[in-house]
Amino acid sequence: MRFKKRYGLLLIGLMLGVGLGSGASESNCEEAWSTLPSYRYGDDFAPLLAIDRAVIQAMDSPESQAAIAARLAALLAQPDTTAAARQYICLQLRQAGTAAEAPVLAGLLTDPQDGEMARHALEAIAGPESLAALREALASAEGSLQIGLIHSLGARRDAEAVPALEGLASEEDASVAEAALGALGKIGSPRAADYLQARAEQAEMPWSRPLARAMLRAAESLAAAEQETAARAIFGQLGDAEQEPGSRRAGWSGWLELQAPEARAETILDWFAGDDPDRRRVAAARIRTLTDAQIEAATERLEELSEAGMLALIQIMADRRGEQALPMVLELADSERPELQAAAVRALGQIGDTAAIPRLVTALTAGGAAGRAAREALAALPRDDVGRALLQALDERPEARSPVIEVLDDLTYYPAIDPLIELARQDDPGVYQPALQGLRGIADPDEHDIPRLLALLWDTPAGARRDDVERTILIVSDKLPADADRAGPVLAALADTEAEPADYLPLLGRLGGPGARQRIDTALESDDAETREAAVRGLCNWPNAEVAEPLREIAASTDNPTHQRWALRAFTRVVSLPSERPEAETLAMLRDAMQMARHPDDRQLILQRAGAVRTMESVEWLAGFLDDEEVNQAACQALVELAHHRFLRQPNRERFAPILEKVAQITEDRELADRAQRYRLGL
Repeated sequence: MRFKKRYGLLLIGLMLGVGLGSGASESNCEEAWSTLPSYRYGDDFAPLLAIDRAVIQAMDSPESQAAIAARLAALLAQPDTTAAARQYICLQLRQAGTAAEAPVLAGLLTDPQDGEMARHALEAIAGPESLAALREALASAEGSLQIGLIHSLGARRDAEAVPALEGLASEEDASVAEAALGALGKIGSPRAADYLQARAEQAEMPWSRPLARAMLRAAESLAAAEQETAARAIFGQLGDAEQEPGSRRAGWSGWLELQAPEARAETILDWFAGDDPDRRRVAAARIRTLTDAQIEAATERLEELSEAGMLALIQIMADRRGEQALPMVLELADSERPELQAAAVRALGQIGDTAAIPRLVTALTAGGAAGRAAREALAALPRDDVGRALLQALDERPEARSPVIEVLDDLTYYPAIDPLIELARQDDPGVYQPALQGLRGIADPDEHDIPRLLALLWDTPAGARRDDVERTILIVSDKLPADADRAGPVLAALADTEAEPADYLPLLGRLGGPGARQRIDTALESDDAETREAAVRGLCNWPNAEVAEPLREIAASTDNPTHQRWALRAFTRVVSLPSERPEAETLAMLRDAMQMARHPDDRQLILQRAGAVRTMESVEWLAGFLDDEEVNQAACQALVELAHHRFLRQPNRERFAPILEKVAQITEDRELADRAQRYRLGL
């Protein structure tokens, strides 16, 4: 419990955007205590963290706990202590409070502003003093505060509160009455149970959900107190045929748990094969608790079972009987009932017999639950046997290719690489895209697989399909260790090919690294226009900002408008990636890019990327474009993204508010307008 309280306090610190190691270690504890009464939301959280640490240290002994709790209570009682400070103190008293602080907290219980936090603190303080305070406030509290007190008394299982709760359970206010019923159920004392029984006898069937929940809690409390006869009676009432299904299942579950083990097993089998759907569900949830002999008895009654019962039993049979269950499971796998078929197909994988592989491959093409079950089952069977069967299906059954490739990927079946490359050479996206997806999962960035993938790249015409192949090589190369040169295997393979620079430079740009950069830089000086264009593409594909300056130079100096746009957009992308560069420098680079932008789309991209620069300078720069109809929608989006960050918005609310108001007025996106208004209001 203390861990949860501490964790909640840390969350408050994180929401306020304060690091735990920064100001707290430097703050003088006594200064922190002196500033606590004047603390307001949005202030530096470091002093509170110092107090937080002091409270944790004080929990080492009852004496130090009592001392620090008294100090907190004294500040809580001061009339000039702010609301934010009082909330914080109540949070701390949930952890450190003692019976001595109960009177101070009790005085706040009916206060609209502080009552909720005071109640939580008292609920956490053990002993009769805190319970008495909660009980005494019950009569004078109103609305949500009264409901909260009811919940606290229920959570504390305060038997002395039962008379007052009985009166509140008849209140006209449904929320109060419902809370009181729930508390009586949690308390579960004999008097509380008698009251609930009397209410239940007068109520019509089915019982209301609040009454049913209260009766269930009371029965559970009685069972825990070893008053099994009274508990069984209530569980039986909940299981009555006229009750709602949820109440019935809860009642029969409780009733079943009170039976002796042997009687319980027989009841589970009877319910499992019976006509009552709620009892069947209760039995199904417990069927795995039965012994092998009891399960054997259940299989003899398979035809008597419901569909759900059959499903559960098939799984158990596969687990416990293995290959002996194969004939029956194969027969059930041909069922016309989808759920039953899926359960049988999944069980084939559990049984582990390779004779089931052809049937499972057929089930793959069925899709739906049976197809998913077949994929799971095949992955559970011997890898080589399954792989060979899948390669045969890949060649002979075109309709099954996509799911077959998914299973080959699951198995990382290397013999599938060459067949998948052949499929990836086809023009049909429905064929080559699943093949490429399979290659991304199976292939490795080594001297065997990279040359094969490059050969596929050379054979692929320019366009979206070639981009997909390049992306496949990139994904495979990403399997290298984090500190490896991703372009290394590709550069090694290029030594054995006669590929033209235009064929591989865009790919090298995607991969990055010193070797790739050297090739691209050399190609940028080439006399061949096609080679230079490929080099520009490679530079524009670069994964990080180390090529920012060359991109800026191209965007600023080239007389090729296509290259200028490529370079400008790539420059915008890489400089706005996360980096250790000062944010002011990043913003300056984006402003430089805006000076070079000639197309509305490029200007919009620059503004969108400025949303990654989390400074007020970026906010004010973006706000300057709100009157520019050509790009103001992009500016709105970036401004709302910046406003999302509390650490930036909260200290600058006065500057942010009019900007967000204007965003809400001009944006064409209603959801964005709603977010802008919420952030403006500090929500």
